[in-house]
Amino acid sequence: MNDEIIIIIPSYNPPENLFEGLLNKLKDGFKNVLIINDGSNAKYNNFFKNAENKYKYKVLKNDNNLGKGSAIKKGYNYALENYPNVKVYVVIDCDNQHDIDDMIKCCQKSIKNPNSLVIGARNFDLENVPFRNKCGNILTRNVFKWLFNYHLNDVQTGLRAISPQVAKKLVTVVGNRYNYELNCLIYCCENGIPIYEVPIKTIYIGSNKYSHFNPIKDSIIIYKEFVNYYFKFIIPYIVSLIIFLVIFYCWDSTNDLFAICFTNAISGFILMILHFLFNYKNIYKHGRVGDNIIYILRKVLKIIIAGILIYILYNILNINLLFSKLIIDSILTFIMWSLFQKLMSKKN
Repeated sequence: MNDEIIIIIPSYNPPENLFEGLLNKLKDGFKNVLIINDGSNAKYNNFFKNAENKYKYKVLKNDNNLGKGSAIKKGYNYALENYPNVKVYVVIDCDNQHDIDDMIKCCQKSIKNPNSLVIGARNFDLENVPFRNKCGNILTRNVFKWLFNYHLNDVQTGLRAISPQVAKKLVTVVGNRYNYELNCLIYCCENGIPIYEVPIKTIYIGSNKYSHFNPIKDSIIIYKEFVNYYFKFIIPYIVSLIIFLVIFYCWDSTNDLFAICFTNAISGFILMILHFLFNYKNIYKHGRVGDNIIYILRKVLKIIIAGILIYILYNILNINLLFSKLIIDSILTFIMWSLFQKLMSKKN
């Protein structure tokens, strides 16, 4: 099976002794190893030359440090063009903190599930996990679950295995630094690509002091993706809400069912258009026609039901119009999103 695997190692100013140990582990069993020198300092040139000359591994170089995400995509693109017979692309970190047996398990899972993303999941309840890593991962995975209703134990793992067909999709995902790995998870959730977790050993060497992850700078980059995702949906909703109120209060007959339903329908269809424009690149461009039709039908059904329920709250129960719409939209969004996620889970 090892000939069917290509190992992609993004590297920036790598800890030479640890990286050397990793290469020694790989040399006897794996011939397809692709190292990306992501703009490392000149003092590392001899090390990368040694990886080429001694171990006969392919080394690609970025003249400047472009980020881990950029290095991974460079590896994917090169593998797609130069390794047509490889079945699995597996990404591992250069600091020797991924066990080879765990890597093989992820590759085996990927071969059995070629239309999925397989990630190695660490156990953050162990005592050897540095405090900042434990807190960071727990916070990020909870935010991820809240936004996407998708539970993952390890959203920041660097061990990931995919097939070439999935790699063709993930090279289009935005992000050049650590945010790229998060965006790949988001992309999979949005496009119905299953994510499988394989339990792996939790290894931290020297309290993870060799990591280039900046707790402040890189955390801001990662959480910025969450904020961007949230506002791609909240801004269109605010615009549609304003349109709903303006049309409603400018209408002479505002108390009948037709007026409320018609006004809600106009604002709802405007919301659909804005969602399409805001999210076309990330969702609709890569989605299947059938999935997009289902999305539209869900929205139309929601608009019809929402109009009737808003009328009941506003005219019968005498609840403020703005509150009525916010309450109904929130409840229906939660219900439909939950049902959609359950359907996607069964489908996957």
